[in-house]
Amino acid sequence: MNSVPDSIPIHSLPKSPSKVPALKIFRFKNSIGVENELPVSLPITPLPTDTPHRHTYYEILFVEEGQGFHEIDFHSYNIQGAGLHFLTPGQVHLLTFSTSFQGYIVAFSEDFYTFYNPVNQPLSQLSFFQPARRQPIITLSEHEKHYFHNILENMVEDHLNPEIDQSLAGKYLGLLLQKCAFLSQKNHQIEDSAPLSVPELVGRFQEMVEKNFRTKHEVQQYAQELSVSPDYLSKIIRKYLGKSSQEYILDKLLLEAKRLLVFTNLSSKEIAYHIQLDDPSYFGRIFKKKTGLTPNEYRDQVRKSAI
Repeated sequence: MNSVPDSIPIHSLPKSPSKVPALKIFRFKNSIGVENELPVSLPITPLPTDTPHRHTYYEILFVEEGQGFHEIDFHSYNIQGAGLHFLTPGQVHLLTFSTSFQGYIVAFSEDFYTFYNPVNQPLSQLSFFQPARRQPIITLSEHEKHYFHNILENMVEDHLNPEIDQSLAGKYLGLLLQKCAFLSQKNHQIEDSAPLSVPELVGRFQEMVEKNFRTKHEVQQYAQELSVSPDYLSKIIRKYLGKSSQEYILDKLLLEAKRLLVFTNLSSKEIAYHIQLDDPSYFGRIFKKKTGLTPNEYRDQVRKSAI
């Protein structure tokens, strides 16, 4: 068995010389036959994608052609042809290719998006960037594939042109995500004729938990920042996400613990301290209560099933 690292690799965007955070666009590692399509060659992603890793940034994968699997936080998604895949900072994922992939990888920070799209919907409000809703993939029809191909082809060409202001790439990104939001909403309405709209409070809560779950474990801390009572917050979160605020926070902590158990060699005690649960025995108890397994049993079981 290959040795497991003591931490999950974290990929960050290269530093940008400008004051505005960078946006980067890449081709897939095993893309073929597209080197000369553009006046300036688009780089292949320099980072390994076929081993578990996470990002400090958001990522959109536009797959035009290809087959394989995309694993995101212990959920495996079959890739068969055209689709859009969405990743938020902190999620652990990997791509397994069975054929060559054609398409683009768009990596960007939240600051980049909001800088150029101040009046657009916040990223936390977009269903495909909400891990709790598990809608990270939009399957595309042939017509929709060509639509996104045209947007991204123009976006890439302008992005690679040093004479063009990068604000244009920021506007393209806003347009791209607006169209994605429209398709996601349409697809969800087909699956559920009366979907609940997620209010701004829920989106803000999810965003805050995503950024702070390691250090803030109490509902009161989030309710205070959101200017609502803990009871009201739990009520609204349960209505839209199917669980209480405390359960949502705990599930985030346990997901991080599962990532570290499977993808690192950290001990249970070290993991408990990493997620700032100062009592390792308490960590073991709540982990077993939620999963039915001790942390070490979970590690062994998932690693064996992966092998």
